[in-house]
Amino acid sequence: MNLTSQRDQDAIALWNHAYVNGADNLWGDPPVPYASKASRLFADSGAFIVMDMPCGDGRNLPVLAAGAPIIIGADTSENALSLSQRILERAGLLRAATLLSMNAYATNIPDAGIDGIFCWDLLGHLVEPERAMRELCRILRPGGHIVANMWTMGDCQVADPNMREISPKTYLDHFDFYCRFYEREDIDEFLRASGCEALSVDLARWTEPPHPGYRNYEHDHESWVMTIKKH
Repeated sequence: MNLTSQRDQDAIALWNHAYVNGADNLWGDPPVPYASKASRLFADSGAFIVMDMPCGDGRNLPVLAAGAPIIIGADTSENALSLSQRILERAGLLRAATLLSMNAYATNIPDAGIDGIFCWDLLGHLVEPERAMRELCRILRPGGHIVANMWTMGDCQVADPNMREISPKTYLDHFDFYCRFYEREDIDEFLRASGCEALSVDLARWTEPPHPGYRNYEHDHESWVMTIKKH
């Protein structure tokens, strides 16, 4: 295994441990603002199967479930999937949902098997995000959409004193999670390398409450949000 893939592989155990510490909800947040927009987009395009990758503790699943009859929550963390199970149960969505252990680099889903994909706060943590995006595009049906984000250099994480810069625009946080931040021209290069064409790239800003044990203060996030349609 090369050094690049080793860092991503090591992160799987780190995230699984983080969700153990999260008890009932690691982030303690409402759904991210773009989840409802993505759900409407999926519904308007006639999606039947929508996937939240990664689903994390499940906070976005009930909103995304409004966009299609079937919702898949996918994550590498078994602990995260357990938390998502609770969210789905409370929302009365267990019969419409499937939770799968899944790696974005190798999903094991057939070509064109998914109608819509919500990919939030994953790509910035990956050393090889282009490879993951190519895999997501492979499993997306023609006419389907991917809504994904990548953090900007204006995101609050960049100014966090616990972040350690390891190369330009690239940091490790205090739990050793890899974090890459992007300028607008970096997004264009990422899309070219992924073989994808975005319908839009929007600048999104929102505020999140404190994350106990992780980021213990109210903070502002800023991301590039890519909406991709497969032709």
